[in-house]
Amino acid sequence: MIRLRALAAAGALLVTSAAAPAPLPPFHAAAPHKVQLAPAFAEVEAWVGKAFPGAVLAVGQHGKLLAIKAFGHIDSDAKAPAMPRNAIFDLASLTKVTATTTAAEILFDRGQLDLDAPVQRYLPEFAGTPGHDAITVRHLLSHSSGFKPVSGLLWGHANDRAGILKQLYTMPVGSPPGTTYVYQDFNLILVGEIVSRITGQPLDAFLHKEVFGPLGMKDTGFNPPKAKLARIAPTELDTSFRHMLVRGVVHDENAYVMGGVAGHAGLFSTAADLAKITQLYLDHGRHHGRQIIKAETIKLFMQPQGLPAGSSRALGWDMPSVNGFSGPLASPRAIIHTGFTGTSLYIDPDRDAFIILLTNRVNPTRNNAEIFKARPAIHTAVLTALDAAK
Repeated sequence: MIRLRALAAAGALLVTSAAAPAPLPPFHAAAPHKVQLAPAFAEVEAWVGKAFPGAVLAVGQHGKLLAIKAFGHIDSDAKAPAMPRNAIFDLASLTKVTATTTAAEILFDRGQLDLDAPVQRYLPEFAGTPGHDAITVRHLLSHSSGFKPVSGLLWGHANDRAGILKQLYTMPVGSPPGTTYVYQDFNLILVGEIVSRITGQPLDAFLHKEVFGPLGMKDTGFNPPKAKLARIAPTELDTSFRHMLVRGVVHDENAYVMGGVAGHAGLFSTAADLAKITQLYLDHGRHHGRQIIKAETIKLFMQPQGLPAGSSRALGWDMPSVNGFSGPLASPRAIIHTGFTGTSLYIDPDRDAFIILLTNRVNPTRNNAEIFKARPAIHTAVLTALDAAK
């Protein structure tokens, strides 16, 4: 069996799209696979123009990249070109797992990050606010920190990175850490800052050196260069903050104010690149024979934390729940995450498979909520195809 070492030449195209996109680097094709993905492709196609203007779907199993296929158009404009298979997407909250959580795993491996240490050990500015002394790194990664939901928007009260962080360092606590689950960007912004403090490097520089570079993820990073603009899928037509079509800069307003680099949002990538990091989890932290992350660390971060009891959160990652986006066929041991812009990852250790769905569903407006119907339908179609080939 040819393992996913072929992904080092990112961009495997075992399936062609209707358009003729820019060619991708060659892929060492695996032997023909009996998985029939045509029904899943038809499901994605059915949502084009309804849930999103365009999408790229990647499916892998048993170390093989079964398909990368593009659908629809790169923009909602009537004259927009076809979506290329190597389109670069604003990953939004997938940044939390592919970037920040991965960085945390590496530092945990090295003994530099203690999950049960108080946050203020790494961020002294976090001390002094009632309740902050009890919040640990594990609470941040499991979204059980207990921060009180705040009225208003952080970016509306800040002009730069320091202004955002100042608000987080004094964020009020509404419940004891570990007793409630509330998904909040605040948590991973703080983890990103912890990574920078420990390493003495900006988050993006550390990730390029330790993760994206070693994995050969050449189209993955923050603040993508203008030379790649034609391949970047536009997100929202922003009429309230930046007053422009957002393209090539981060969609998330807090990350934008922070200079495009943040622990919760700001990462851009392609399906081919993301296939490498999803396979890293399925291969227990190994890539081309090199142990990037220890197997026991991968296992730890993929386990539900029980903070609070019954929560489906692992460390950084979410896990399938009833009526969740991964659909009724999802493995209970899978790790998953979504991004506000219309992106999602599904990594299934039971099937030894992954599903990557990248869309720009917020184009031209975030008011389109059809993605919440599209995701479970698409995942169910793909998982049905994988199970039928057993």
